[in-house]
Order: sequence, then structure tokens, then C-alpha cells
Amino acid sequence: MRAPGDRRAQVRFEVFGAFWGTFDTGDAVRVVDLSRHGALIETHQPLAVESIQSVCLRLDGQPALADARVRHMRASHTDTKCFLVGLEFLTTSTAFLDGIDRLMVDRAFPTEPA
Repeated sequence: MRAPGDRRAQVRFEVFGAFWGTFDTGDAVRVVDLSRHGALIETHQPLAVESIQSVCLRLDGQPALADARVRHMRASHTDTKCFLVGLEFLTTSTAFLDGIDRLMVDRAFPTEPA
């Protein structure tokens, strides 16, 4: 039943309670900046500001997960088909934080090839 003034083409039904769902594109992104608190990433998909996104960090084939809130988004100045997205990490696992620490050490002190 439609409410007066409702101009939707299809009938919609009222839902009581919360429904959970996920949407995963699995797209790899380029990490521009990274810390234990968040990241700046470059992606081909725009992400809604204030949305919660799942982040998967893979090191040596092992995944580590975190939830992140999109804090800001803008078009990339280097590629007009890309977006720069600022993420704030909300929940992180020990494996995720250890992975970030390892990446930062590897970048700060790169090993010389033998």
C-alpha cells in the first residue's frame, strides 16, 4: 500500500529490524600513505564518505582484516579515473597492526639484494 504522495514506480514493503549484508568487489587499491590509524588509498571506485569498509591486508599470502570509515574522498590529480580515499581504521586485529608495522620497517630500512 502506498502512502499519499508517494511517486515510486514499484510497491515497497516496510521492513522491521536490521538486515546485514556485504558487498565485495575485491578490487586491489594502491596505498599512497599508511599508518596504524588509517590510510590514503587510490581506487577506481568512489566510496561513500562516512561508510564503513572492510580492508584486507595481505602479507606473504596471509590476510589480515580491519574495518575502516571513509573520512574523505576526492578525484586523483594524477589520474582522472581514480579517487583518493582517506580511511580511518576502526577495528584492527593484531595481525593487521603487525603487518602495518612490518611494512613501515621494510620501507624505512629496505634490504639490499645479495
